[in-house]
Formats: sequence, structure tokens, C-alpha cells
Amino acid sequence: MAAALAHTRGRMADSDAQESCWPPGAAAASSHGGGDGARLSGVSREIYDRLRAAGNHEALSDPFFDRVLEDHYERLPSSYYVDLDVNKAEDVLLHRRILAECADPDNRPVFHARFLRYLHEDKLQDAESAPNENGDCGGSLASDLRRDTEIQLLHEIIFSSVDKPKLLCQLATLVCDLGFNICEAHVFTTTDGLCLGIFVVDGWETEETDDLLQQLKETAKRNPSLSNLTSSASERISELQEKIGESEFDRDLLQIEEKIASGSSGDLYRGTYLGVDIAIKYLRTGHANDDSKVEFLQQIMILRSVNHENVIRFYGACTKHRKYLIVTEYMAGGNLYDFLHKQKNTLKLSLILRIAIGISKGMDYLHQNNIIHRDLKSANLLLGDGQVVKIADFGLSQEGDMTSENCTYRWMAPEVINHKSYDHKADVFSFAIVLWELVTSKVPYENLTPLQAALSVRQGLRLVIPSSVHPRLSKLIQRCWGENPHTRPVFSEITAELEDILQTFQAASSSKGSHRHTKQKIQMKSQ
Repeated sequence: MAAALAHTRGRMADSDAQESCWPPGAAAASSHGGGDGARLSGVSREIYDRLRAAGNHEALSDPFFDRVLEDHYERLPSSYYVDLDVNKAEDVLLHRRILAECADPDNRPVFHARFLRYLHEDKLQDAESAPNENGDCGGSLASDLRRDTEIQLLHEIIFSSVDKPKLLCQLATLVCDLGFNICEAHVFTTTDGLCLGIFVVDGWETEETDDLLQQLKETAKRNPSLSNLTSSASERISELQEKIGESEFDRDLLQIEEKIASGSSGDLYRGTYLGVDIAIKYLRTGHANDDSKVEFLQQIMILRSVNHENVIRFYGACTKHRKYLIVTEYMAGGNLYDFLHKQKNTLKLSLILRIAIGISKGMDYLHQNNIIHRDLKSANLLLGDGQVVKIADFGLSQEGDMTSENCTYRWMAPEVINHKSYDHKADVFSFAIVLWELVTSKVPYENLTPLQAALSVRQGLRLVIPSSVHPRLSKLIQRCWGENPHTRPVFSEITAELEDILQTFQAASSSKGSHRHTKQKIQMKSQ
């Protein structure tokens, strides 16, 4: 484990509730106001007073500088004033300048690097006893900080550009690819759609940072996902809307009932349409930027083109109003993640196999139609009557080979993490994680943050399969999450193997039951 976490040492900022290390813009916006307001004002006032006491030119020369600081804090989530307290007053000004520079699209992405301090070996004792943000002691992560050299140089790398989902793992991978070890990572999203990423790293052997900055910028240019952050999606929106054509229906006939789920970009409601139970997914207005609209329209395109018993049924969509929405069938059993981890269900082998077969058949159908899901995970698998399982949430689905990183970290294939070209075999890896969830009823990598899990998988770490798991099922999981995508089975093979395991298990169970029944009859006869 220590070796697998070599790149994720120390304290990591994380938003596990969204299964992402990237706080969504909507969440950032909603964290302001209310009870946080008074505390926010107090923090910015303390920073203002400290800057004036230190003789800071900006604080002394601008009579409205206290309002400037207040505006800076108000555009950032509440976690920012926890991490950037009064002891980091000058850092707050630096972040404000970086965000101001990033406001000009011609400057994006913005990188800043600076030397922080020397880390002496005897200082590591503090890390071992210091609690992390979850309240746990540093323990194994702190021990990973130890290296053969007595002294390390710590640098801070700050990144800013437009907000984009799943960007933190891309940035972390960029930093690690340059040979640095991440000791801390903090990422914040502003209410106006920018991001501020702060990494504390070791591995740069000089206090000078000019060459470090140059390497960061050059590496970012070679990464399409990072170099094209400012590209507009408006043309893609028009193209998708034209392809979708007339899929509208009468919104006035929608009967909306209770909210049943909420995600980073939208909300899901239960409802009826002409007497039929339906689920209504809205694209959240505050999150309706071009990238979100593209994902939403892509999901409509996929859903309206598929028809399979293990894929969620599409009824219609509205994209010509201010609020985009998708209407699908209602699945009363909720999603598999909640069924396993919140309701804490432990499944028998026969049910595990039936659910896994349903998922595999649905995925085989999608792959036969050249559709890569790209975000296969238990939260995107819905349960209906008789525990039939259906694949949902096609917002990230695409046709053909892909190179961008999008799927959720705990289920992500190593080739996706490494930003290599990938194909349908990435879904097979994600399926292996779902299969592991089914046999263990545990959250994948539950003791790691999503970012730590992704970077550990990148270095070869895999989940531990309990010895109690059916040996053929255990072997199948290992084949599906193999490092080399070409050696992973396709879903038609997976389905055949699962069905054979189920048939063998049922035959054995039937034989045992028959044997017990015969034994009982013999005993009764002898009596």
C-alpha cells in the first residue's frame, strides 16, 4: 500500500459525496450565504486587518479593499476560508491576482509556482501525529513521507482556468508525470465558473521555479484535455440539437412529484405522464454551461437510439426551454450503490449472478452498437421489480475511441487515468469494480479518497477479493480489471461465463436439496 500511495502522500482535499475530488460549481455557489455569511465576513475582516498591520500596499492604499476581500471570499466555497485562514493573508492576495489573470481567456490556463520551504526529517514527526481532515491521524500516509534523503524541498503549484468536471485527476497526473510527489491538494471552484487548484509537492531539487513553470506549461500544451479548456461547445450543441430533432412533448402534462436524487449537474424527480410512472431528470439551471448542455444532449442522443431490457427506457426530452429535461421510465428499486452501501444489503450468490448478468447483457448490447458508457458504476445502475437491473446515465457516453478522462475515479480504468487512447475495454474494467461491490457489499477503496484510489490504480493497486468469493467469479474479476485492456474479456464472454457459473451453482444446489430430501425419506422409512 505504501508503494501504491507514493504519489498521494499527505493530506488530500476531496469531495467524496460527489465521487469526485472536484467541487462542482453549483455546490460552490450554494455554500455561500446563510450561516456561513457571518463567519465569512469575520475571516475576510481579520485578513484585512492583518494585511494593514503588515504594511501591505494594497490594503493601505485602497479605502474599499475590505470589500475587495469580501468579494474574493464570496465567489469561493466555504472550504476555502477553512484552508486559507488568517495565517495565509498574503496567499489570499496571490490567489485573487491569479483568478484576475485567469479572467482573460487569452491567459488560460494560468500556472504559478513558488518555493515554500525545506522539509527536514525531524519535522515528519508532526505529520505522523497531525489529524487529517477526516479526523484520522496521519499514520501510514505520514510514514510514506519518509525518503532516503534528510532534506526535501517543498514547492507550491497553483493552477487556474475554466471549471471543468473531472479536471483534478488530470492535473494530479500531470504533476506526477513530471516526477513530483503530491503532499497536499486543494481545488476550489468559483461561482463564476473558474477553478483554483493548489498543489504542494516535493521532487523539484532547486528553489528556482522558472524551469518548473516552463515544464508545467509545455506538458499542459501536449495534453488536449488541458490545452483546450477554453474551447467553446456551442457548435457541438447546435449539431446535437439538429440531430435530436423533434423529441419534444407536452410539458404541461408532466406531473412532478418528489425529488428522488440529486447530482453534480442535475436533479431527478419522480412523476407521471398520461398515467405512466416516470423519472424526470432536469439539468440544473445554475450548472447549465455549454459543457453541461453537451453532456445532456449526448445522453438524449444515446437514449433515443437504444432499446434493450437492461438499458433504461427513454420516453422523451425537452431542450427548447430554459430548463433541459429527460423523461425515462421510473425504477422503483433506486440505484445499486444505495442498495448495497446505504441499505447495507448482503447478496446471495444467485442474486449477485443475476444482477451481474443483466449488467453484462446491457453493456454487450451497447458495445455491439459502438457505444462506450465511460461512467459505468453502481450509482448508474438502476433496480426495478424483481431486481431487474438497467444501465442509466449516458451523459459521458460516446462512440468510438476516446482520449479524455471523464469516468468516476473509483471505477476508472488505468488507461483512462493515464490519458491514453481507450476503447470499450475501459467499461470492462469498471464492470470488474461493480462486480467486486456485488460480492463484498463494500465501497471500492473505502479507506482512500477518490484521487488516491485513481493514482493507486495507476500504479497497479487492485482491490482485495475475499477468499470466500466463488473461485470462478474471483478469476473473472481479475481478468476484467487486468492492466492490459487487450487481455480483458468482452461482455459476450463475460455473460457466457456468468450464466455458466449460475447454471452450475443452481444444479449443485438442486442436487444438494434432492440429496437431503432422499436422506430424510430413508430416515423416515427406517423409523
